[in-house]
This record gives sequence, structure tokens and C-alpha cells, in this order.
Amino acid sequence: MRRLLSFVMIGFLAFACVSFAKHSDGLVLFRGFGYQVELSLAVFIVVQLVLIYFLYLGLKILSFIWSSKRRFLAYLKVRQERHEILRLKGFIKNLVTLETQSLYKETQKYIRDSDEVSRETLLVAARAAHVERHYSDRDASIARLELADDDDVYLAKSLMLIDEARYHDALAALSQINKRSTSSVRSEVAALRLGEKWDQVLLVLKDAKKFDAFSSERVDQIELEAFLGILSKPDMSLSALKEILKQANKRIRGEASFVMAMSKGFLSFDENRLAQNLVEDYLSRSWDDEIMLHYVRSSDNQNVTPLEKAEKWLEKQPRNPRLLTGLGILCRERELWGKSESYFRASNALENSVEVAYELSILYRRMNRLEESKVQLEFFAARQVAKVDS
Repeated sequence: MRRLLSFVMIGFLAFACVSFAKHSDGLVLFRGFGYQVELSLAVFIVVQLVLIYFLYLGLKILSFIWSSKRRFLAYLKVRQERHEILRLKGFIKNLVTLETQSLYKETQKYIRDSDEVSRETLLVAARAAHVERHYSDRDASIARLELADDDDVYLAKSLMLIDEARYHDALAALSQINKRSTSSVRSEVAALRLGEKWDQVLLVLKDAKKFDAFSSERVDQIELEAFLGILSKPDMSLSALKEILKQANKRIRGEASFVMAMSKGFLSFDENRLAQNLVEDYLSRSWDDEIMLHYVRSSDNQNVTPLEKAEKWLEKQPRNPRLLTGLGILCRERELWGKSESYFRASNALENSVEVAYELSILYRRMNRLEESKVQLEFFAARQVAKVDS
């Protein structure tokens, strides 16, 4: 294209010369510096063409020199980038293989000796310093990275702060992120869990579902953890308890730990009927010996429904020693001494447990069979010692 333009320019000059010749006597006169030169039109055209040609060559040479300089600088830049990539690969390899002690030393030396350090190298250097607990060097690398105001930098910073259990600082770093992502939401959940901010965990989990940050099973696990954390607070209100039960999905309501915590919560407000219904509903669909025993011990002694329920459960699980123990407790609390003893003896025959000996000692004391109560307490003590030794 440039060659074509050059020939067009030459053509215009030639046309100008011909036009000049047409309106002159055929001679070209040059004066200057005390000299006078006459040239025929033909010679003048030839001289002009030669000058134009040399001018063209000069421009080509200058263009070549300029482009060569750019190409050379580009080559040096590419060469430098290749060295940087190779060096970065070595750093990453050391990071993956957990050779962080040598990696820390190498990256810090490279940072001190180099005028420009890539973003990726600074991130690796920060991570190596973090693992080796050189937090001041880590923070220095992070500070250089933060000048770029990059979301990835704040995310990396938050993850390292979570490792230090500094959840407040981690949340502050995450708040600087311009555009939330799957990774940032995961980090936010991790920081909130670390700080036991359970109400906020439940709120952020709604965003986590939108970002598909966790599997449905993992979401349920975290929600369960959050609900249990909220239920463990001493200032829980009855309305808050009912709201949690309403919010919990079917999968969480089927978790034994959730049912146990909710039942204890309702009992603390003397909502025995709610607590009993919750446990009965769970045990009708699933089974857990600890929840059954909790149900037995928390039941109203004047209410025969728990005993009737337990006897129905025994029809399906006739050789469950924990259920037999539970029935023994239910009968004892309702002063059905004979039935209580038979259930305890049946449980003891299946499983020679510490718990049965203790419950029998209580039964015999209430029946005023003090010597037998003492024997059972001795069995209880002996079995406790054997359990601890094993």
C-alpha cells in the first residue's frame, strides 16, 4: 500500500514537471551561492526522479530502523515475560509441594532485587509468607497488590485472614470486593461461621444458593449448624423457636441433633406438648436411641401416652436394650414397679450396661429395697471404672 502511494506521488511530480515544460522554453535555471546552473527539462526530470528515489530509500531506511527498534523492544519484553512465567511456574510448584520455606526466601529475594514484580508472583509470595507465619512480609505483598483494587486480591487476603481466625478483618476485606462471586460468597460464609454469626450465616446462604456456591447437602449442613448455634443462645424466645421450626426444611427437621435441640428449647418454656409432638413425629419416621431416652425422661409422669407409644415401638424392636431401659424408666416414674424391674432386667440381659445398673439402683431405693439398691450402685461404679479403663 505504501509503495503504491509512493508511485502515485512520483506520478504527480512528473505531471507537474511536464506541465512546467509545456509553458516554458525547455530550460530550468538554478541560482544560489554565486552560481548559476541551467538544465534541460529532461535532465531536470531525471534529477528530480533520482532525488525522489533517494528520498524514498531514506524513508524506507528510517522506517526499518524505527520498526526494528520496536520489534527489538517487543522481543525483549516477550523474553522477559517468558523468564517471568518460568520463574512463576517454579514458585507455584514449590507452593503446591509445600516447600514454602525455600519459596518464601526465593520470592522475598526476587521482590527485593526486581523493579517490577507481577501480580501473580506477589500473590504467591504473600501465600508463602503466610504459611511460614511471616505476616509482615505477607501484608507488604498484599499492600502492593491492593493498589490495583482487584477483587481477587481482597479474596486472597480474606482467605489468609480466615486461616488466622481473624474473621472481622476477613469480612472487612470481603466488603471491598466490587462484584460478588461464588468464591467470595463461600469465604463470607466461612468468616461468619468462624465468628459464630449464625443469623448472618442464614442470610448469606440465600445468596450462596443463587450463586450455586455449595451443593444442596452442604447448604443443609451449614443451615443445621446455624440453627443449632442460634438454639444454643440463652436469650432465645419462644417466638424465635417457632420461627426456626418454620424456616427449617424437611431434611433439617429430620436431623436428630435439630430435633433434640428444638425439644429442649420448647421444654425450657414448659411447652411439653410441642416438645413431645416433635419427638414423636421424628421417631415415627426415623430412630435415635438418645432422642428416645430424652423423650422418656422429659415426659409427664401423669401422662400414659409416652408409655403406650414406647410399648408400640418395642413391638418393632423387641431386642433393643436402650428401648427396654426407656420402658423401665417410664414404668418406674408411674410406679409400675414390677414392669419396670422386668424391663430393666431384660435390657441388662441383652447389654450389661452401666446405665441399667444406675436406673435399677434408683428403682430399688424407691421400693425401699435398700440393700439391692446398694448392690446395683456398686455394679454401676465397677462398670464405670471398667468403661474408663477400656
